[in-house]
Amino acid sequence: MHNTTSYQNMYPGPQNAFDIYYSDSSISALYELKSPYLLIKEVFDYDSDLFKTYAEAPHYFYQNEHVLSETIKNFSRRHQHNFFEIMFVMRGSTEQKIEDQKYLYHEGQCCLLDHSVRHRELPFQNTTLYFLMLSDDFVSKLMANDLSINKEGVLSQRQNKIYDFFRRSLNNREKQYLDFYPKVPVDRITPALEDLFDRLSEENQHFSFGSYAAVQGMISKILGIMLDYSLYTSRKISVDNSKDEYLFIQIQRLLESHRGKISRQEISDILHYSDSYLNKIVNRSVGMSLLEYRKFFMIKEAARLLSCTDKTISEIIDDLGFSGHTYFNSFFKKQYGVTPAQYRKNSQLRSK
Repeated sequence: MHNTTSYQNMYPGPQNAFDIYYSDSSISALYELKSPYLLIKEVFDYDSDLFKTYAEAPHYFYQNEHVLSETIKNFSRRHQHNFFEIMFVMRGSTEQKIEDQKYLYHEGQCCLLDHSVRHRELPFQNTTLYFLMLSDDFVSKLMANDLSINKEGVLSQRQNKIYDFFRRSLNNREKQYLDFYPKVPVDRITPALEDLFDRLSEENQHFSFGSYAAVQGMISKILGIMLDYSLYTSRKISVDNSKDEYLFIQIQRLLESHRGKISRQEISDILHYSDSYLNKIVNRSVGMSLLEYRKFFMIKEAARLLSCTDKTISEIIDDLGFSGHTYFNSFFKKQYGVTPAQYRKNSQLRSK
């Protein structure tokens, strides 16, 4: 037996945005999207004990605020839906419970969830979240209309990791999601995303001739930021993956985004697991300690600095925290087959 609560009641407006079907169990609910897409902004203000919500779709806008300490009790229920959901952490951080595992998402992170994944978000500090909800039909038309043009002027459908995820999900419902972790300081990402969300909001409120195409373009640009390899690293996660496998992926992302310049304790503080436990996970995954594994990311950064900057080898050693020239030269040659000086010389020859 299911009870139905319409979002018309929670977010009243001229259009029914989506319905929520609650099961008798307190575990899960089903969200059913009634619009091609929906944009929701949630602001958790613990200082003022306020929870502010904004919901928007074509010809539809609603905002309200509630007492946070009373509303937060309702966030324990996991849900799934009949649409694709992208969650962006614009400010703060949130706990995301996906199936039976809990993970922390920090400012700048985002994830793309398939229909079948049960989840819920629960921020514990001042946090702003954006949710972009896309129907199957909207996604299909978005992919069909998003064309690339080669140098010969030939049109073709664009191929990328997100569209591959959409296609697999549309053809075969799997419990999976894409995680996106920023590789650069978040102030290089969030302003552009927030600007696109603001423009999307304005288009929704003045929906007219050409608006649907404009919305498709803005959502494509949002996906383009997520796919920009200079800004984000991404990974497809199956919810059947073990907790340890997921933690290893998170460790990899932290090492990559910090270019190895992050300590075991700092990783432990971010992931909220002991450094000894995280060290065991790395050892089981790659057969080396976290400290040893960290050096591979440091030496990769050293190679980048040798190729792209005028820093001396001594400066690079000091910047990355290697113990000395002899060890650095030996470790670098083991990975790249040449000394740091020869690597720089080869890079300069290739660039000419």
